[in-house]
Amino acid sequence: MNEESDDNDDVLVRALRELPRPVLDGDAGARMQRAARAAYLREFSGSQPPSPLRGLLGRALVPAVLASVVGVYLTWAITTASALVH
Repeated sequence: MNEESDDNDDVLVRALRELPRPVLDGDAGARMQRAARAAYLREFSGSQPPSPLRGLLGRALVPAVLASVVGVYLTWAITTASALVH
């Protein structure tokens, strides 16, 4: 089955297609675009660019810590299972 036939069979998609669509003139579209651009600038204009140290933490330190935690857990699990068997 392809996506198009799935969409045609979906009740929710059919109901959404039947909803009335707003009619936007050129001025309303331009106002919406200006508002969206202003919201984007408000959100991201004051943020600092990511530092190299933050990239290093994300790419190297987090996986190393995760691998260490997994190693400690596996050591504990094997030791505990071995103790239970004996």
